[in-house]
Amino acid sequence: MNALLTSPSLGLALLGLVVAAIVAMHRMKPRAVRRVVASTWLWEVAARRAGMRQSSWRWWLGLALSLAIGALLVVALTRPEVRGDGDGSRRVVVIVDDGPSMAVMRRDGRTRFAHAIDRARGLIREASGPVLVTDTMGRATTPDFTGSAEAFAALDRLAVVPAGDRVAPPLPDVPGLAVHLVGDGVGLPALPPGTIVHSVFEPAGNVAVLRLVARPRPADPSRVEALVQVLNASRDAKSVRLTLRGGARYAVTQQLRMAAGELVDATFDVSDFEGGVLAAAAVTTGDAFAGDDIAYAVVPSHRARRVQLVTRGHPALADALAALPGVRLEIVDPAKYRHGAAADAYVFDGFAPPEAPDAGALLFRPPAAGWLPPADRGMGRVVIDAWDRADPIASGIAWDTLDVRRASVWERVPGGVQAVVRAGASAVVVAGRATAPWIAVAFGASDSDLPLRPAFTVFLGQALAHLAGSDDASTEPLGTVRVALAEAEVIDGAGRRVEHRSVPGATLFEAVRPDIYTARTADARVRIAAAVLDPSRAEINRSAFAEDLRPAEAASAPPLERPVVIALACLALLLVDWAAFTRRLTR
Repeated sequence: MNALLTSPSLGLALLGLVVAAIVAMHRMKPRAVRRVVASTWLWEVAARRAGMRQSSWRWWLGLALSLAIGALLVVALTRPEVRGDGDGSRRVVVIVDDGPSMAVMRRDGRTRFAHAIDRARGLIREASGPVLVTDTMGRATTPDFTGSAEAFAALDRLAVVPAGDRVAPPLPDVPGLAVHLVGDGVGLPALPPGTIVHSVFEPAGNVAVLRLVARPRPADPSRVEALVQVLNASRDAKSVRLTLRGGARYAVTQQLRMAAGELVDATFDVSDFEGGVLAAAAVTTGDAFAGDDIAYAVVPSHRARRVQLVTRGHPALADALAALPGVRLEIVDPAKYRHGAAADAYVFDGFAPPEAPDAGALLFRPPAAGWLPPADRGMGRVVIDAWDRADPIASGIAWDTLDVRRASVWERVPGGVQAVVRAGASAVVVAGRATAPWIAVAFGASDSDLPLRPAFTVFLGQALAHLAGSDDASTEPLGTVRVALAEAEVIDGAGRRVEHRSVPGATLFEAVRPDIYTARTADARVRIAAAVLDPSRAEINRSAFAEDLRPAEAASAPPLERPVVIALACLALLLVDWAAFTRRLTR
């Protein structure tokens, strides 16, 4: 209806119809009524005294007042635009909102975006001048003002952008520019004053799974808990079925009753799930937005790890390893060590096998081996003065307080080997990778007071966690994700390649929906669980055009002063017409 009322052709047709009707009514003369009277002498005397008044200006004055009133009423109804160009046409900008919430399904089964495209097509058809089509997500625009055919083609190229923030598109500095915004008012950016709003907002139901996090219990790594955060972004209460699924057999369901706007943190014991990708999905009736109904996490393997300790005898080291939760320890003499034993990790005390083991290895003062960097020299007392506090191997330990009585340090660290702990220019703890990752310590378990400190167990736990490798996934919000891997390939959960670009030291890609994304190179792999995270992204009803919310000032409709002024002008003309009639100026 708004598009019809603002149509220039309809306005002109309506104005012509009103003018014709007013002129026709003024041309109409009342039918003469004949009356029989006894004598006309009285009327003849009155006419001679008053004189015959045949002034035509009275008729024209009445016609002019009626035409002015009718024209103002047509202007108030149709709100015609003032043409700013010399050729009688006006440049028009059509901004289409293609943000994530535009994918919401309306009651008629079509999305807000589909309705917005229809409205934008109508605006282009009604435009009498060139048109510029742009959007709120900065993904598509016509390069300049074009004709209707090119503008329609630009509309056809637009699509809903699943993630990201809306921005105000740059507009040309053209006098008399008519700017139209077609959208739902959710996440509305600041727009130029006088922007004409065409709302496609309609309240809709939505229940969102914001995040899913799965973590082993610190005291018992064999037990895993999953935290699911669910938001009811609807305007009414919802009955929600929350389901966690993993693998081919694991599933657990919980029924939730959620009030409007309620945020719920639901906790599940998922220890029975063997490990891998776990999905949490929320199902409710009347959910109009499917883009936030699911979230993913990676549950690490939480079975007991088999650790083989190869030593000639070190009770403190064996006790510390056995005390670690989730560790099943096997102690082997170096003479009985066999390559390829079924172990998840190895700890070598003063021993290094000639061939790199096929599982991660922690070595204390290892002798020469071809797959390890050879120690440069032996030292007496070593003073540790630097370590990488951000590295998970060395963090949480006060290395500079240790009493190291002897060590075989590395003065030259070859490529591919990381110096984690240092004593001056020499490396004391290094890490690298052969067949599997390894960590080498320059001193033996009996060469320092480290086994006598609580930090010893901390170090062993952190080292084994590093050697086992983490199958966990970091959680990132939807949108642009930065991965600290240079020149990495990115795939989604279905194995499809994701478009990405490389920057110095990192790889960027767009996480457009909740999923498990994997960035990988020849030497490393990083997994990312992309989720909604931000509750505002699920608030599909938080619209500046909603009836219970105050519209944004920058995107308000055309100023209200114009219809008010027109109405006052109509009232003033009606008063003038009434006064002229009562004063017998128009009769």
